[in-house]
Amino acid sequence: MKRLVLLLLLAVSCFGSMQAQDLYAYRDTVKEGYNFLLYLPPGIDTCRQELPLILFLHGKSLSGTDLNQVLRYGTIDAVKRGLPLDAVVIAPQTEVVGWVPERLEKVVDFVFDKFPCDTNRFYVIGMSMGGWGTLKMVHRYPDRIAAALAMCGGYDEPSISGLSEVPLWIIHGFRDTVTRVSYSADLVKKMYDSGQGERLIFDQPACGHSELARVFYLPDLYNWLFSHNLQDKMRPVNLGYTITEKKMNAAYSQLDPDKALPLVPKRPPFVPTRRKELAQPIPEIKSWKDIPSLLDWEPWIRVRP
Repeated sequence: MKRLVLLLLLAVSCFGSMQAQDLYAYRDTVKEGYNFLLYLPPGIDTCRQELPLILFLHGKSLSGTDLNQVLRYGTIDAVKRGLPLDAVVIAPQTEVVGWVPERLEKVVDFVFDKFPCDTNRFYVIGMSMGGWGTLKMVHRYPDRIAAALAMCGGYDEPSISGLSEVPLWIIHGFRDTVTRVSYSADLVKKMYDSGQGERLIFDQPACGHSELARVFYLPDLYNWLFSHNLQDKMRPVNLGYTITEKKMNAAYSQLDPDKALPLVPKRPPFVPTRRKELAQPIPEIKSWKDIPSLLDWEPWIRVRP
């Protein structure tokens, strides 16, 4: 019992010591996963409610071993510039070309085990190579992702299973000369031709490749994501949001400079695992004869009188 109390006190003290609106750099932390940045929003240290979790996948130009590169554009950069976002954000970095869903899942599970994130509100977004990675994640884990956004990417899996199960927004500028719009259009056509486009949105704005990054700075993107939940009946896609050229042109100017944050990646503090530790069942002992030896003693055991 003393061990349990000490564990809980340690969890409260360590987790409570984490400041609101902090950014942490995790390196060589998740075995067979990725190095990643983790943004924690205001209120995360109070643990009053579980928050949405966003996985942001960068494009090829940000690959490497310097996590600061991942801050060049995307969701965390948008928060730095003044975008209010009440969600936890994972921004991993791949050292090679391409994303591996199984490695990403290990990182996601690590965050779910450590921080109060809602498993029914997990979202994946990505651009360029990250768009390809987003679609691979949806294909691999449709039962875990509440909604996803894939921009100027493509899809090269032989099967499209899983893609129709998730509210999915695909955006690809028709002026893109880096990744041909046909990579996205061909997938969209394949899904509609097979009767699997019920939860799909496809937009082709008049922009090039890099210009699409402005979408990450629009509140509309995150409002659309958060309007979806794994517990939604039939999991319909929300069609009430659009990304127009006018909105994209005003993406940066709409950010509130008074809410800009000086986020600098810090070394993460020790935070004990939440879910697995607290989820262990408490075995019941009917008599003293059933108590294990001192070498096997666990603090979860209680003796029934």
